[in-house]
Amino acid sequence: MTHLARVSLPLLAGAALSVLAACGPGTPPPAAPGPVEAGAALPTEVPAEDSHDAHAEDHAEGEAHDHEEGEAHDHDHDHDHDHAGGAAHVHGIADLAFVIEGSKLTAELVSPLANFGLSEADGVFTPEVIAALPGFITLTGGTCTAETPAAEVDTSSGHADGHVNFTWTCANTGGVTAARFAGFSAFPGFEKVNAVFVTDTAQKAAELTPSSPELSLK
Repeated sequence: MTHLARVSLPLLAGAALSVLAACGPGTPPPAAPGPVEAGAALPTEVPAEDSHDAHAEDHAEGEAHDHEEGEAHDHDHDHDHDHAGGAAHVHGIADLAFVIEGSKLTAELVSPLANFGLSEADGVFTPEVIAALPGFITLTGGTCTAETPAAEVDTSSGHADGHVNFTWTCANTGGVTAARFAGFSAFPGFEKVNAVFVTDTAQKAAELTPSSPELSLK
């Protein structure tokens, strides 16, 4: 054996041992994935379709809640509007409406009892006030005869309001030119009367006061 052979053999043997050590039984192979047990739950992704449906359901619930709140608000809003739209009970102020019906001219006065100097707790017209009612309103023209006014008290609103109905039979309703509210002088509790006159062809309105107590009907 030559000198080269004696040197090469140990080197080759060392290299072989190194290879065997790297690939030998001491290095375990990579573990293979184990079998899945029957009935075991596997992680799944939520389909995009289901996610969209869930979002739509939440959105619909939110809209329904907002709609219910809106309806409640509208309901409250509608309730307040109806109450304010009715005739207001304000001391010192009254409403007076005139209407022609054939040969008759009628008027209705709606006023808090306090304007007559009466107690709203008692809720009645006194004989003294009833005796003064025929002179409350006077007409100009038309040759009209007044009937006895009819008075009653309405407490349905929670307040005591007096309703007085006046009726005149006229020879010529078209000849009536004006109506004067004379209650200002007899009862200082009246400060303002909102008067209206309605016919088939016209409507007039005026705010009557102690200094301007007359409503023109022409």
